[in-house]
Amino acid sequence: MNKNVLAAVLGVLLIASIGGNAYFYSKKGELTKAEKEKMQVLQMKDSLQRELQRMEDSLRPLISNYQEENARLTGKIEELEGNNNPKVVELMGQINSLRAIIARSGVPTANSGGSAGLSKEDQKKLAELKKQLEAKQLEIADLMSKIAALTREVETEKAGKIALIEENAEMRDKINKGAIPQFGALLTTGMGKKGGDQIETTKAKGSEKLRVTFDVIENPFIKEPVEEEVTIRIIGPEGEVLTSSNKGFADKSSLFSIKQTIISDGEKNVVKWYYPSSGTLAGQLKKGKYSTELWTRGLLKQKNTFELY
Repeated sequence: MNKNVLAAVLGVLLIASIGGNAYFYSKKGELTKAEKEKMQVLQMKDSLQRELQRMEDSLRPLISNYQEENARLTGKIEELEGNNNPKVVELMGQINSLRAIIARSGVPTANSGGSAGLSKEDQKKLAELKKQLEAKQLEIADLMSKIAALTREVETEKAGKIALIEENAEMRDKINKGAIPQFGALLTTGMGKKGGDQIETTKAKGSEKLRVTFDVIENPFIKEPVEEEVTIRIIGPEGEVLTSSNKGFADKSSLFSIKQTIISDGEKNVVKWYYPSSGTLAGQLKKGKYSTELWTRGLLKQKNTFELY
């Protein structure tokens, strides 16, 4: 073969080879760029899915919290009831909408593989999805902020309700403590006889009995009849306790003149007792100052003094 012809053929092949390499290098560059774009979108897509999952995880305890609180709290907490709460329903709806957008995109996730080059149509689809994903990521950030605000609102309501429950418990405790008979004026009077009639007297010798009266005052805290043991101690001029009980007690504080149980329904009532309940004191009472004490629940509730001449 002619050397000139051979040189020409080799030159053409060399040019073709250089052109081919340049073409393939150019295509390789395009594929790398497309792959990078694809990976960016897939990363954004996976990031969005993680955000959606995190958002759903944040909502779940919030809903559960509402349901628990609804069982025992009132007022505004009751308005925030579980899945029926419009705020929570709206958030869950937006999560589902985002999931639907991803499903309709037709783009595989980063975990599904595939590294082939993207067509112009796929690139256009990815560009549009990228735009939507960026917008939805902003919406998610806003929604997460709303969830945080709503959670704080619930906590505030819970704290307020707990304070109210504690206040109500304290009030109920006060009411329970106050739902016992309360006593008014205590009076003791000597009683004698004139003819066949019983009369009041201040004479020691003329007193056959001592009449003890006291008021059980009105108490609106008592909602049903309450039994109360009442102890009356009548103390003579020399400190002795007038008693029909065993006088051999070493402890004088254990002695009493009258001990009975009353029943109070919260209405005002006047109680009238006599000492002694049977028999007479005629000739037994000394001249001087006496005192009468009314005790209930181990506490001195009322006391008065009187004098017999």
